[in-house]
Amino acid sequence: MADLVLINGKIVTVDPRGTIAEAVAVKFGRILTVGSNENVKSLIGGETKVIDLEGRTVLPGFIDSHCHPEGVGIQRIMAIDCSYESGVRSIRDIQNRIREKAKVTPKGEWINVVQVDDSKLMEKRFPTRWELDEAAPDHPVCLVNIGGHFYIFNSKAFEMAGITKDTPDPPGGRFERDPVTGELTGGVHERAKELVQPIPFGRLPKDEEVAEGIKLTLKEYATAGLTCVYTGWTERIHLRALQKLRETGELPIRVRVDVYHTLLPDLDRCGILQGFGDDWLKICGIKVVCDGAISARTAAVSEPYLHRPNYYGELAITKEELHNIVLEGYRKGYRFSIHANGDRAINMCLDVLEEAQKIYPRKDPRNRIIHCTVINPNIIERLKKLNILPTIFGAYPYYHGDKILPAFGAERLQWMFAARSMLDANLKVAAHSDHPASPYHPLLGIHSLVNRKSASGIPIGEKQRITVMEAIKLYTINAAYHSFDEDKLGSIEPGKLADFVILGEDILTTPPEKIKDIPIEMTIIDGKIVYQRKG
Repeated sequence: MADLVLINGKIVTVDPRGTIAEAVAVKFGRILTVGSNENVKSLIGGETKVIDLEGRTVLPGFIDSHCHPEGVGIQRIMAIDCSYESGVRSIRDIQNRIREKAKVTPKGEWINVVQVDDSKLMEKRFPTRWELDEAAPDHPVCLVNIGGHFYIFNSKAFEMAGITKDTPDPPGGRFERDPVTGELTGGVHERAKELVQPIPFGRLPKDEEVAEGIKLTLKEYATAGLTCVYTGWTERIHLRALQKLRETGELPIRVRVDVYHTLLPDLDRCGILQGFGDDWLKICGIKVVCDGAISARTAAVSEPYLHRPNYYGELAITKEELHNIVLEGYRKGYRFSIHANGDRAINMCLDVLEEAQKIYPRKDPRNRIIHCTVINPNIIERLKKLNILPTIFGAYPYYHGDKILPAFGAERLQWMFAARSMLDANLKVAAHSDHPASPYHPLLGIHSLVNRKSASGIPIGEKQRITVMEAIKLYTINAAYHSFDEDKLGSIEPGKLADFVILGEDILTTPPEKIKDIPIEMTIIDGKIVYQRKG
């Protein structure tokens, strides 16, 4: 007999035939059968849990192919949330929150501020070093933008680090300076941050703090229908926390891990390659960051930004450094997930990965370019030739569209978040949130990729629109392929793991402009309910 049976539904299986079924039966966390109500009747016993869907739609559990639950978990403990969603509307609001934190923080200890989106502030800019000084003159302050690649520090932070206007920019980073006086304005790009705050947030969190923060974040993800996520920047302390959660059975959803490249020697010494782990927690690739962020308008591009003449963005690593990291890892059998937003950074990554594959040829390496945002037809051809997997921002056209339009222009946006072009080239493209850089809800990502309009209704690269079914695949079967899980996850087929999301409305018939508002009724992992909407 089955442990769980779903009946009277619209089961969108996402199998190769595009099957729509009525019912599905589950045993021991795996799918027994998919078909009609009649097909599953004989599998219902006295101990079987039966869920009458009453016509509701079921999809395979959503998979986010790149996000940061580990970083978000630590932010919960060690930083002030100054996101738009938290109620921040102005620089004064940020200052007030910093002042309150300063009252309960010993002088000289770090105050960290996260999730700041300049485009959603009344002033349409970040606070300056001196505005942070006003709020906390006796505390070092680090403010991070929503994309996580740009920082503002106050004077106390620079003083404690010994950074002055005469301090040279380090490789892969830059200090912003007043063009007339050369004085530091507080703005810090990429790896220059490490000179001011070498340890993130100013102190190492305790293992139990990290585990609790990650657990709470993953529980939130489950409310959005996510059953599996790919981490984006996993280091030792995160790995320890994830393993502890797995050991104690407290991991709310499945996790696929991209380990930060600095841990590559340690993994090699222990003989740990990608695939190490199980169906709940598995190491997948080595993460490297090549350039800045789209939301901060700092991605390394070949044509200047429209809002900043003669500005081409920031590289976070030299080609030589990237070459050394990738060739060493490739030689030892590792695959790579490389952050590259701008076309300049993407081409640099492709050059290095092409060389690595020639020197150490490997069948089906499944290297990934994370974000792969600003592209062109030549990049599409190179991705196809090298069999590299792109994963693109899902929610960005909607969530950040109004901000990035002035920076890139309507014409260049036709080749950004290029889902249509990638699918037409038969690339196994997946989509992601990069949370906290954008909301983690897959339905918002699907909405964004289908409609290609900003929050204010402005078209954002509308030639790259895709269908609802295509967008669903970017968050299911295609994302499963990125982690070598296509035989276990991503579709509702016999033998696969029983991960489902039940929707409150039919996503295939809901007007496209309302997709983001579809409620998540239930999330099921391993045949067990991990989230159920109240009421």
